[in-house]
Amino acid sequence: MYALEQLVDPALRSFQPELIIIASGLDANAVDPLARQLLHSDSYREMTSRMVELSAELCGGRLAVVHEGGYAEAYVPFCGLGILEALTGKRSVVEDPELDFFKAQQPDQRMLDFHKVLIDEMRTAVAF
Repeated sequence: MYALEQLVDPALRSFQPELIIIASGLDANAVDPLARQLLHSDSYREMTSRMVELSAELCGGRLAVVHEGGYAEAYVPFCGLGILEALTGKRSVVEDPELDFFKAQQPDQRMLDFHKVLIDEMRTAVAF
């Protein structure tokens, strides 16, 4: 979320879009055989919620989400559901059976701090 807040938010504010289109590939989930970037259903829910907020602020709520893929057939539906729940503002009764496990696998504070330094360097290198 830090990268989204520090890089995507300012870029969108600078660009002032009339519409935001999200290419929603779910292959960054924790068990995807290609990417394994440790995202989980709450990650997708939170990112989508942020984009809903930004679209409301910047372009009258005009937001399109296009599903692109994801190769973990057993887990992609939970991530997709997180996106749909964020778009509708309603939680379903479906629970992600792997959520606690994936949350326990997240990087520790030392790694998060390292990533923040890199993201901050990227932000200063780009003029929004």
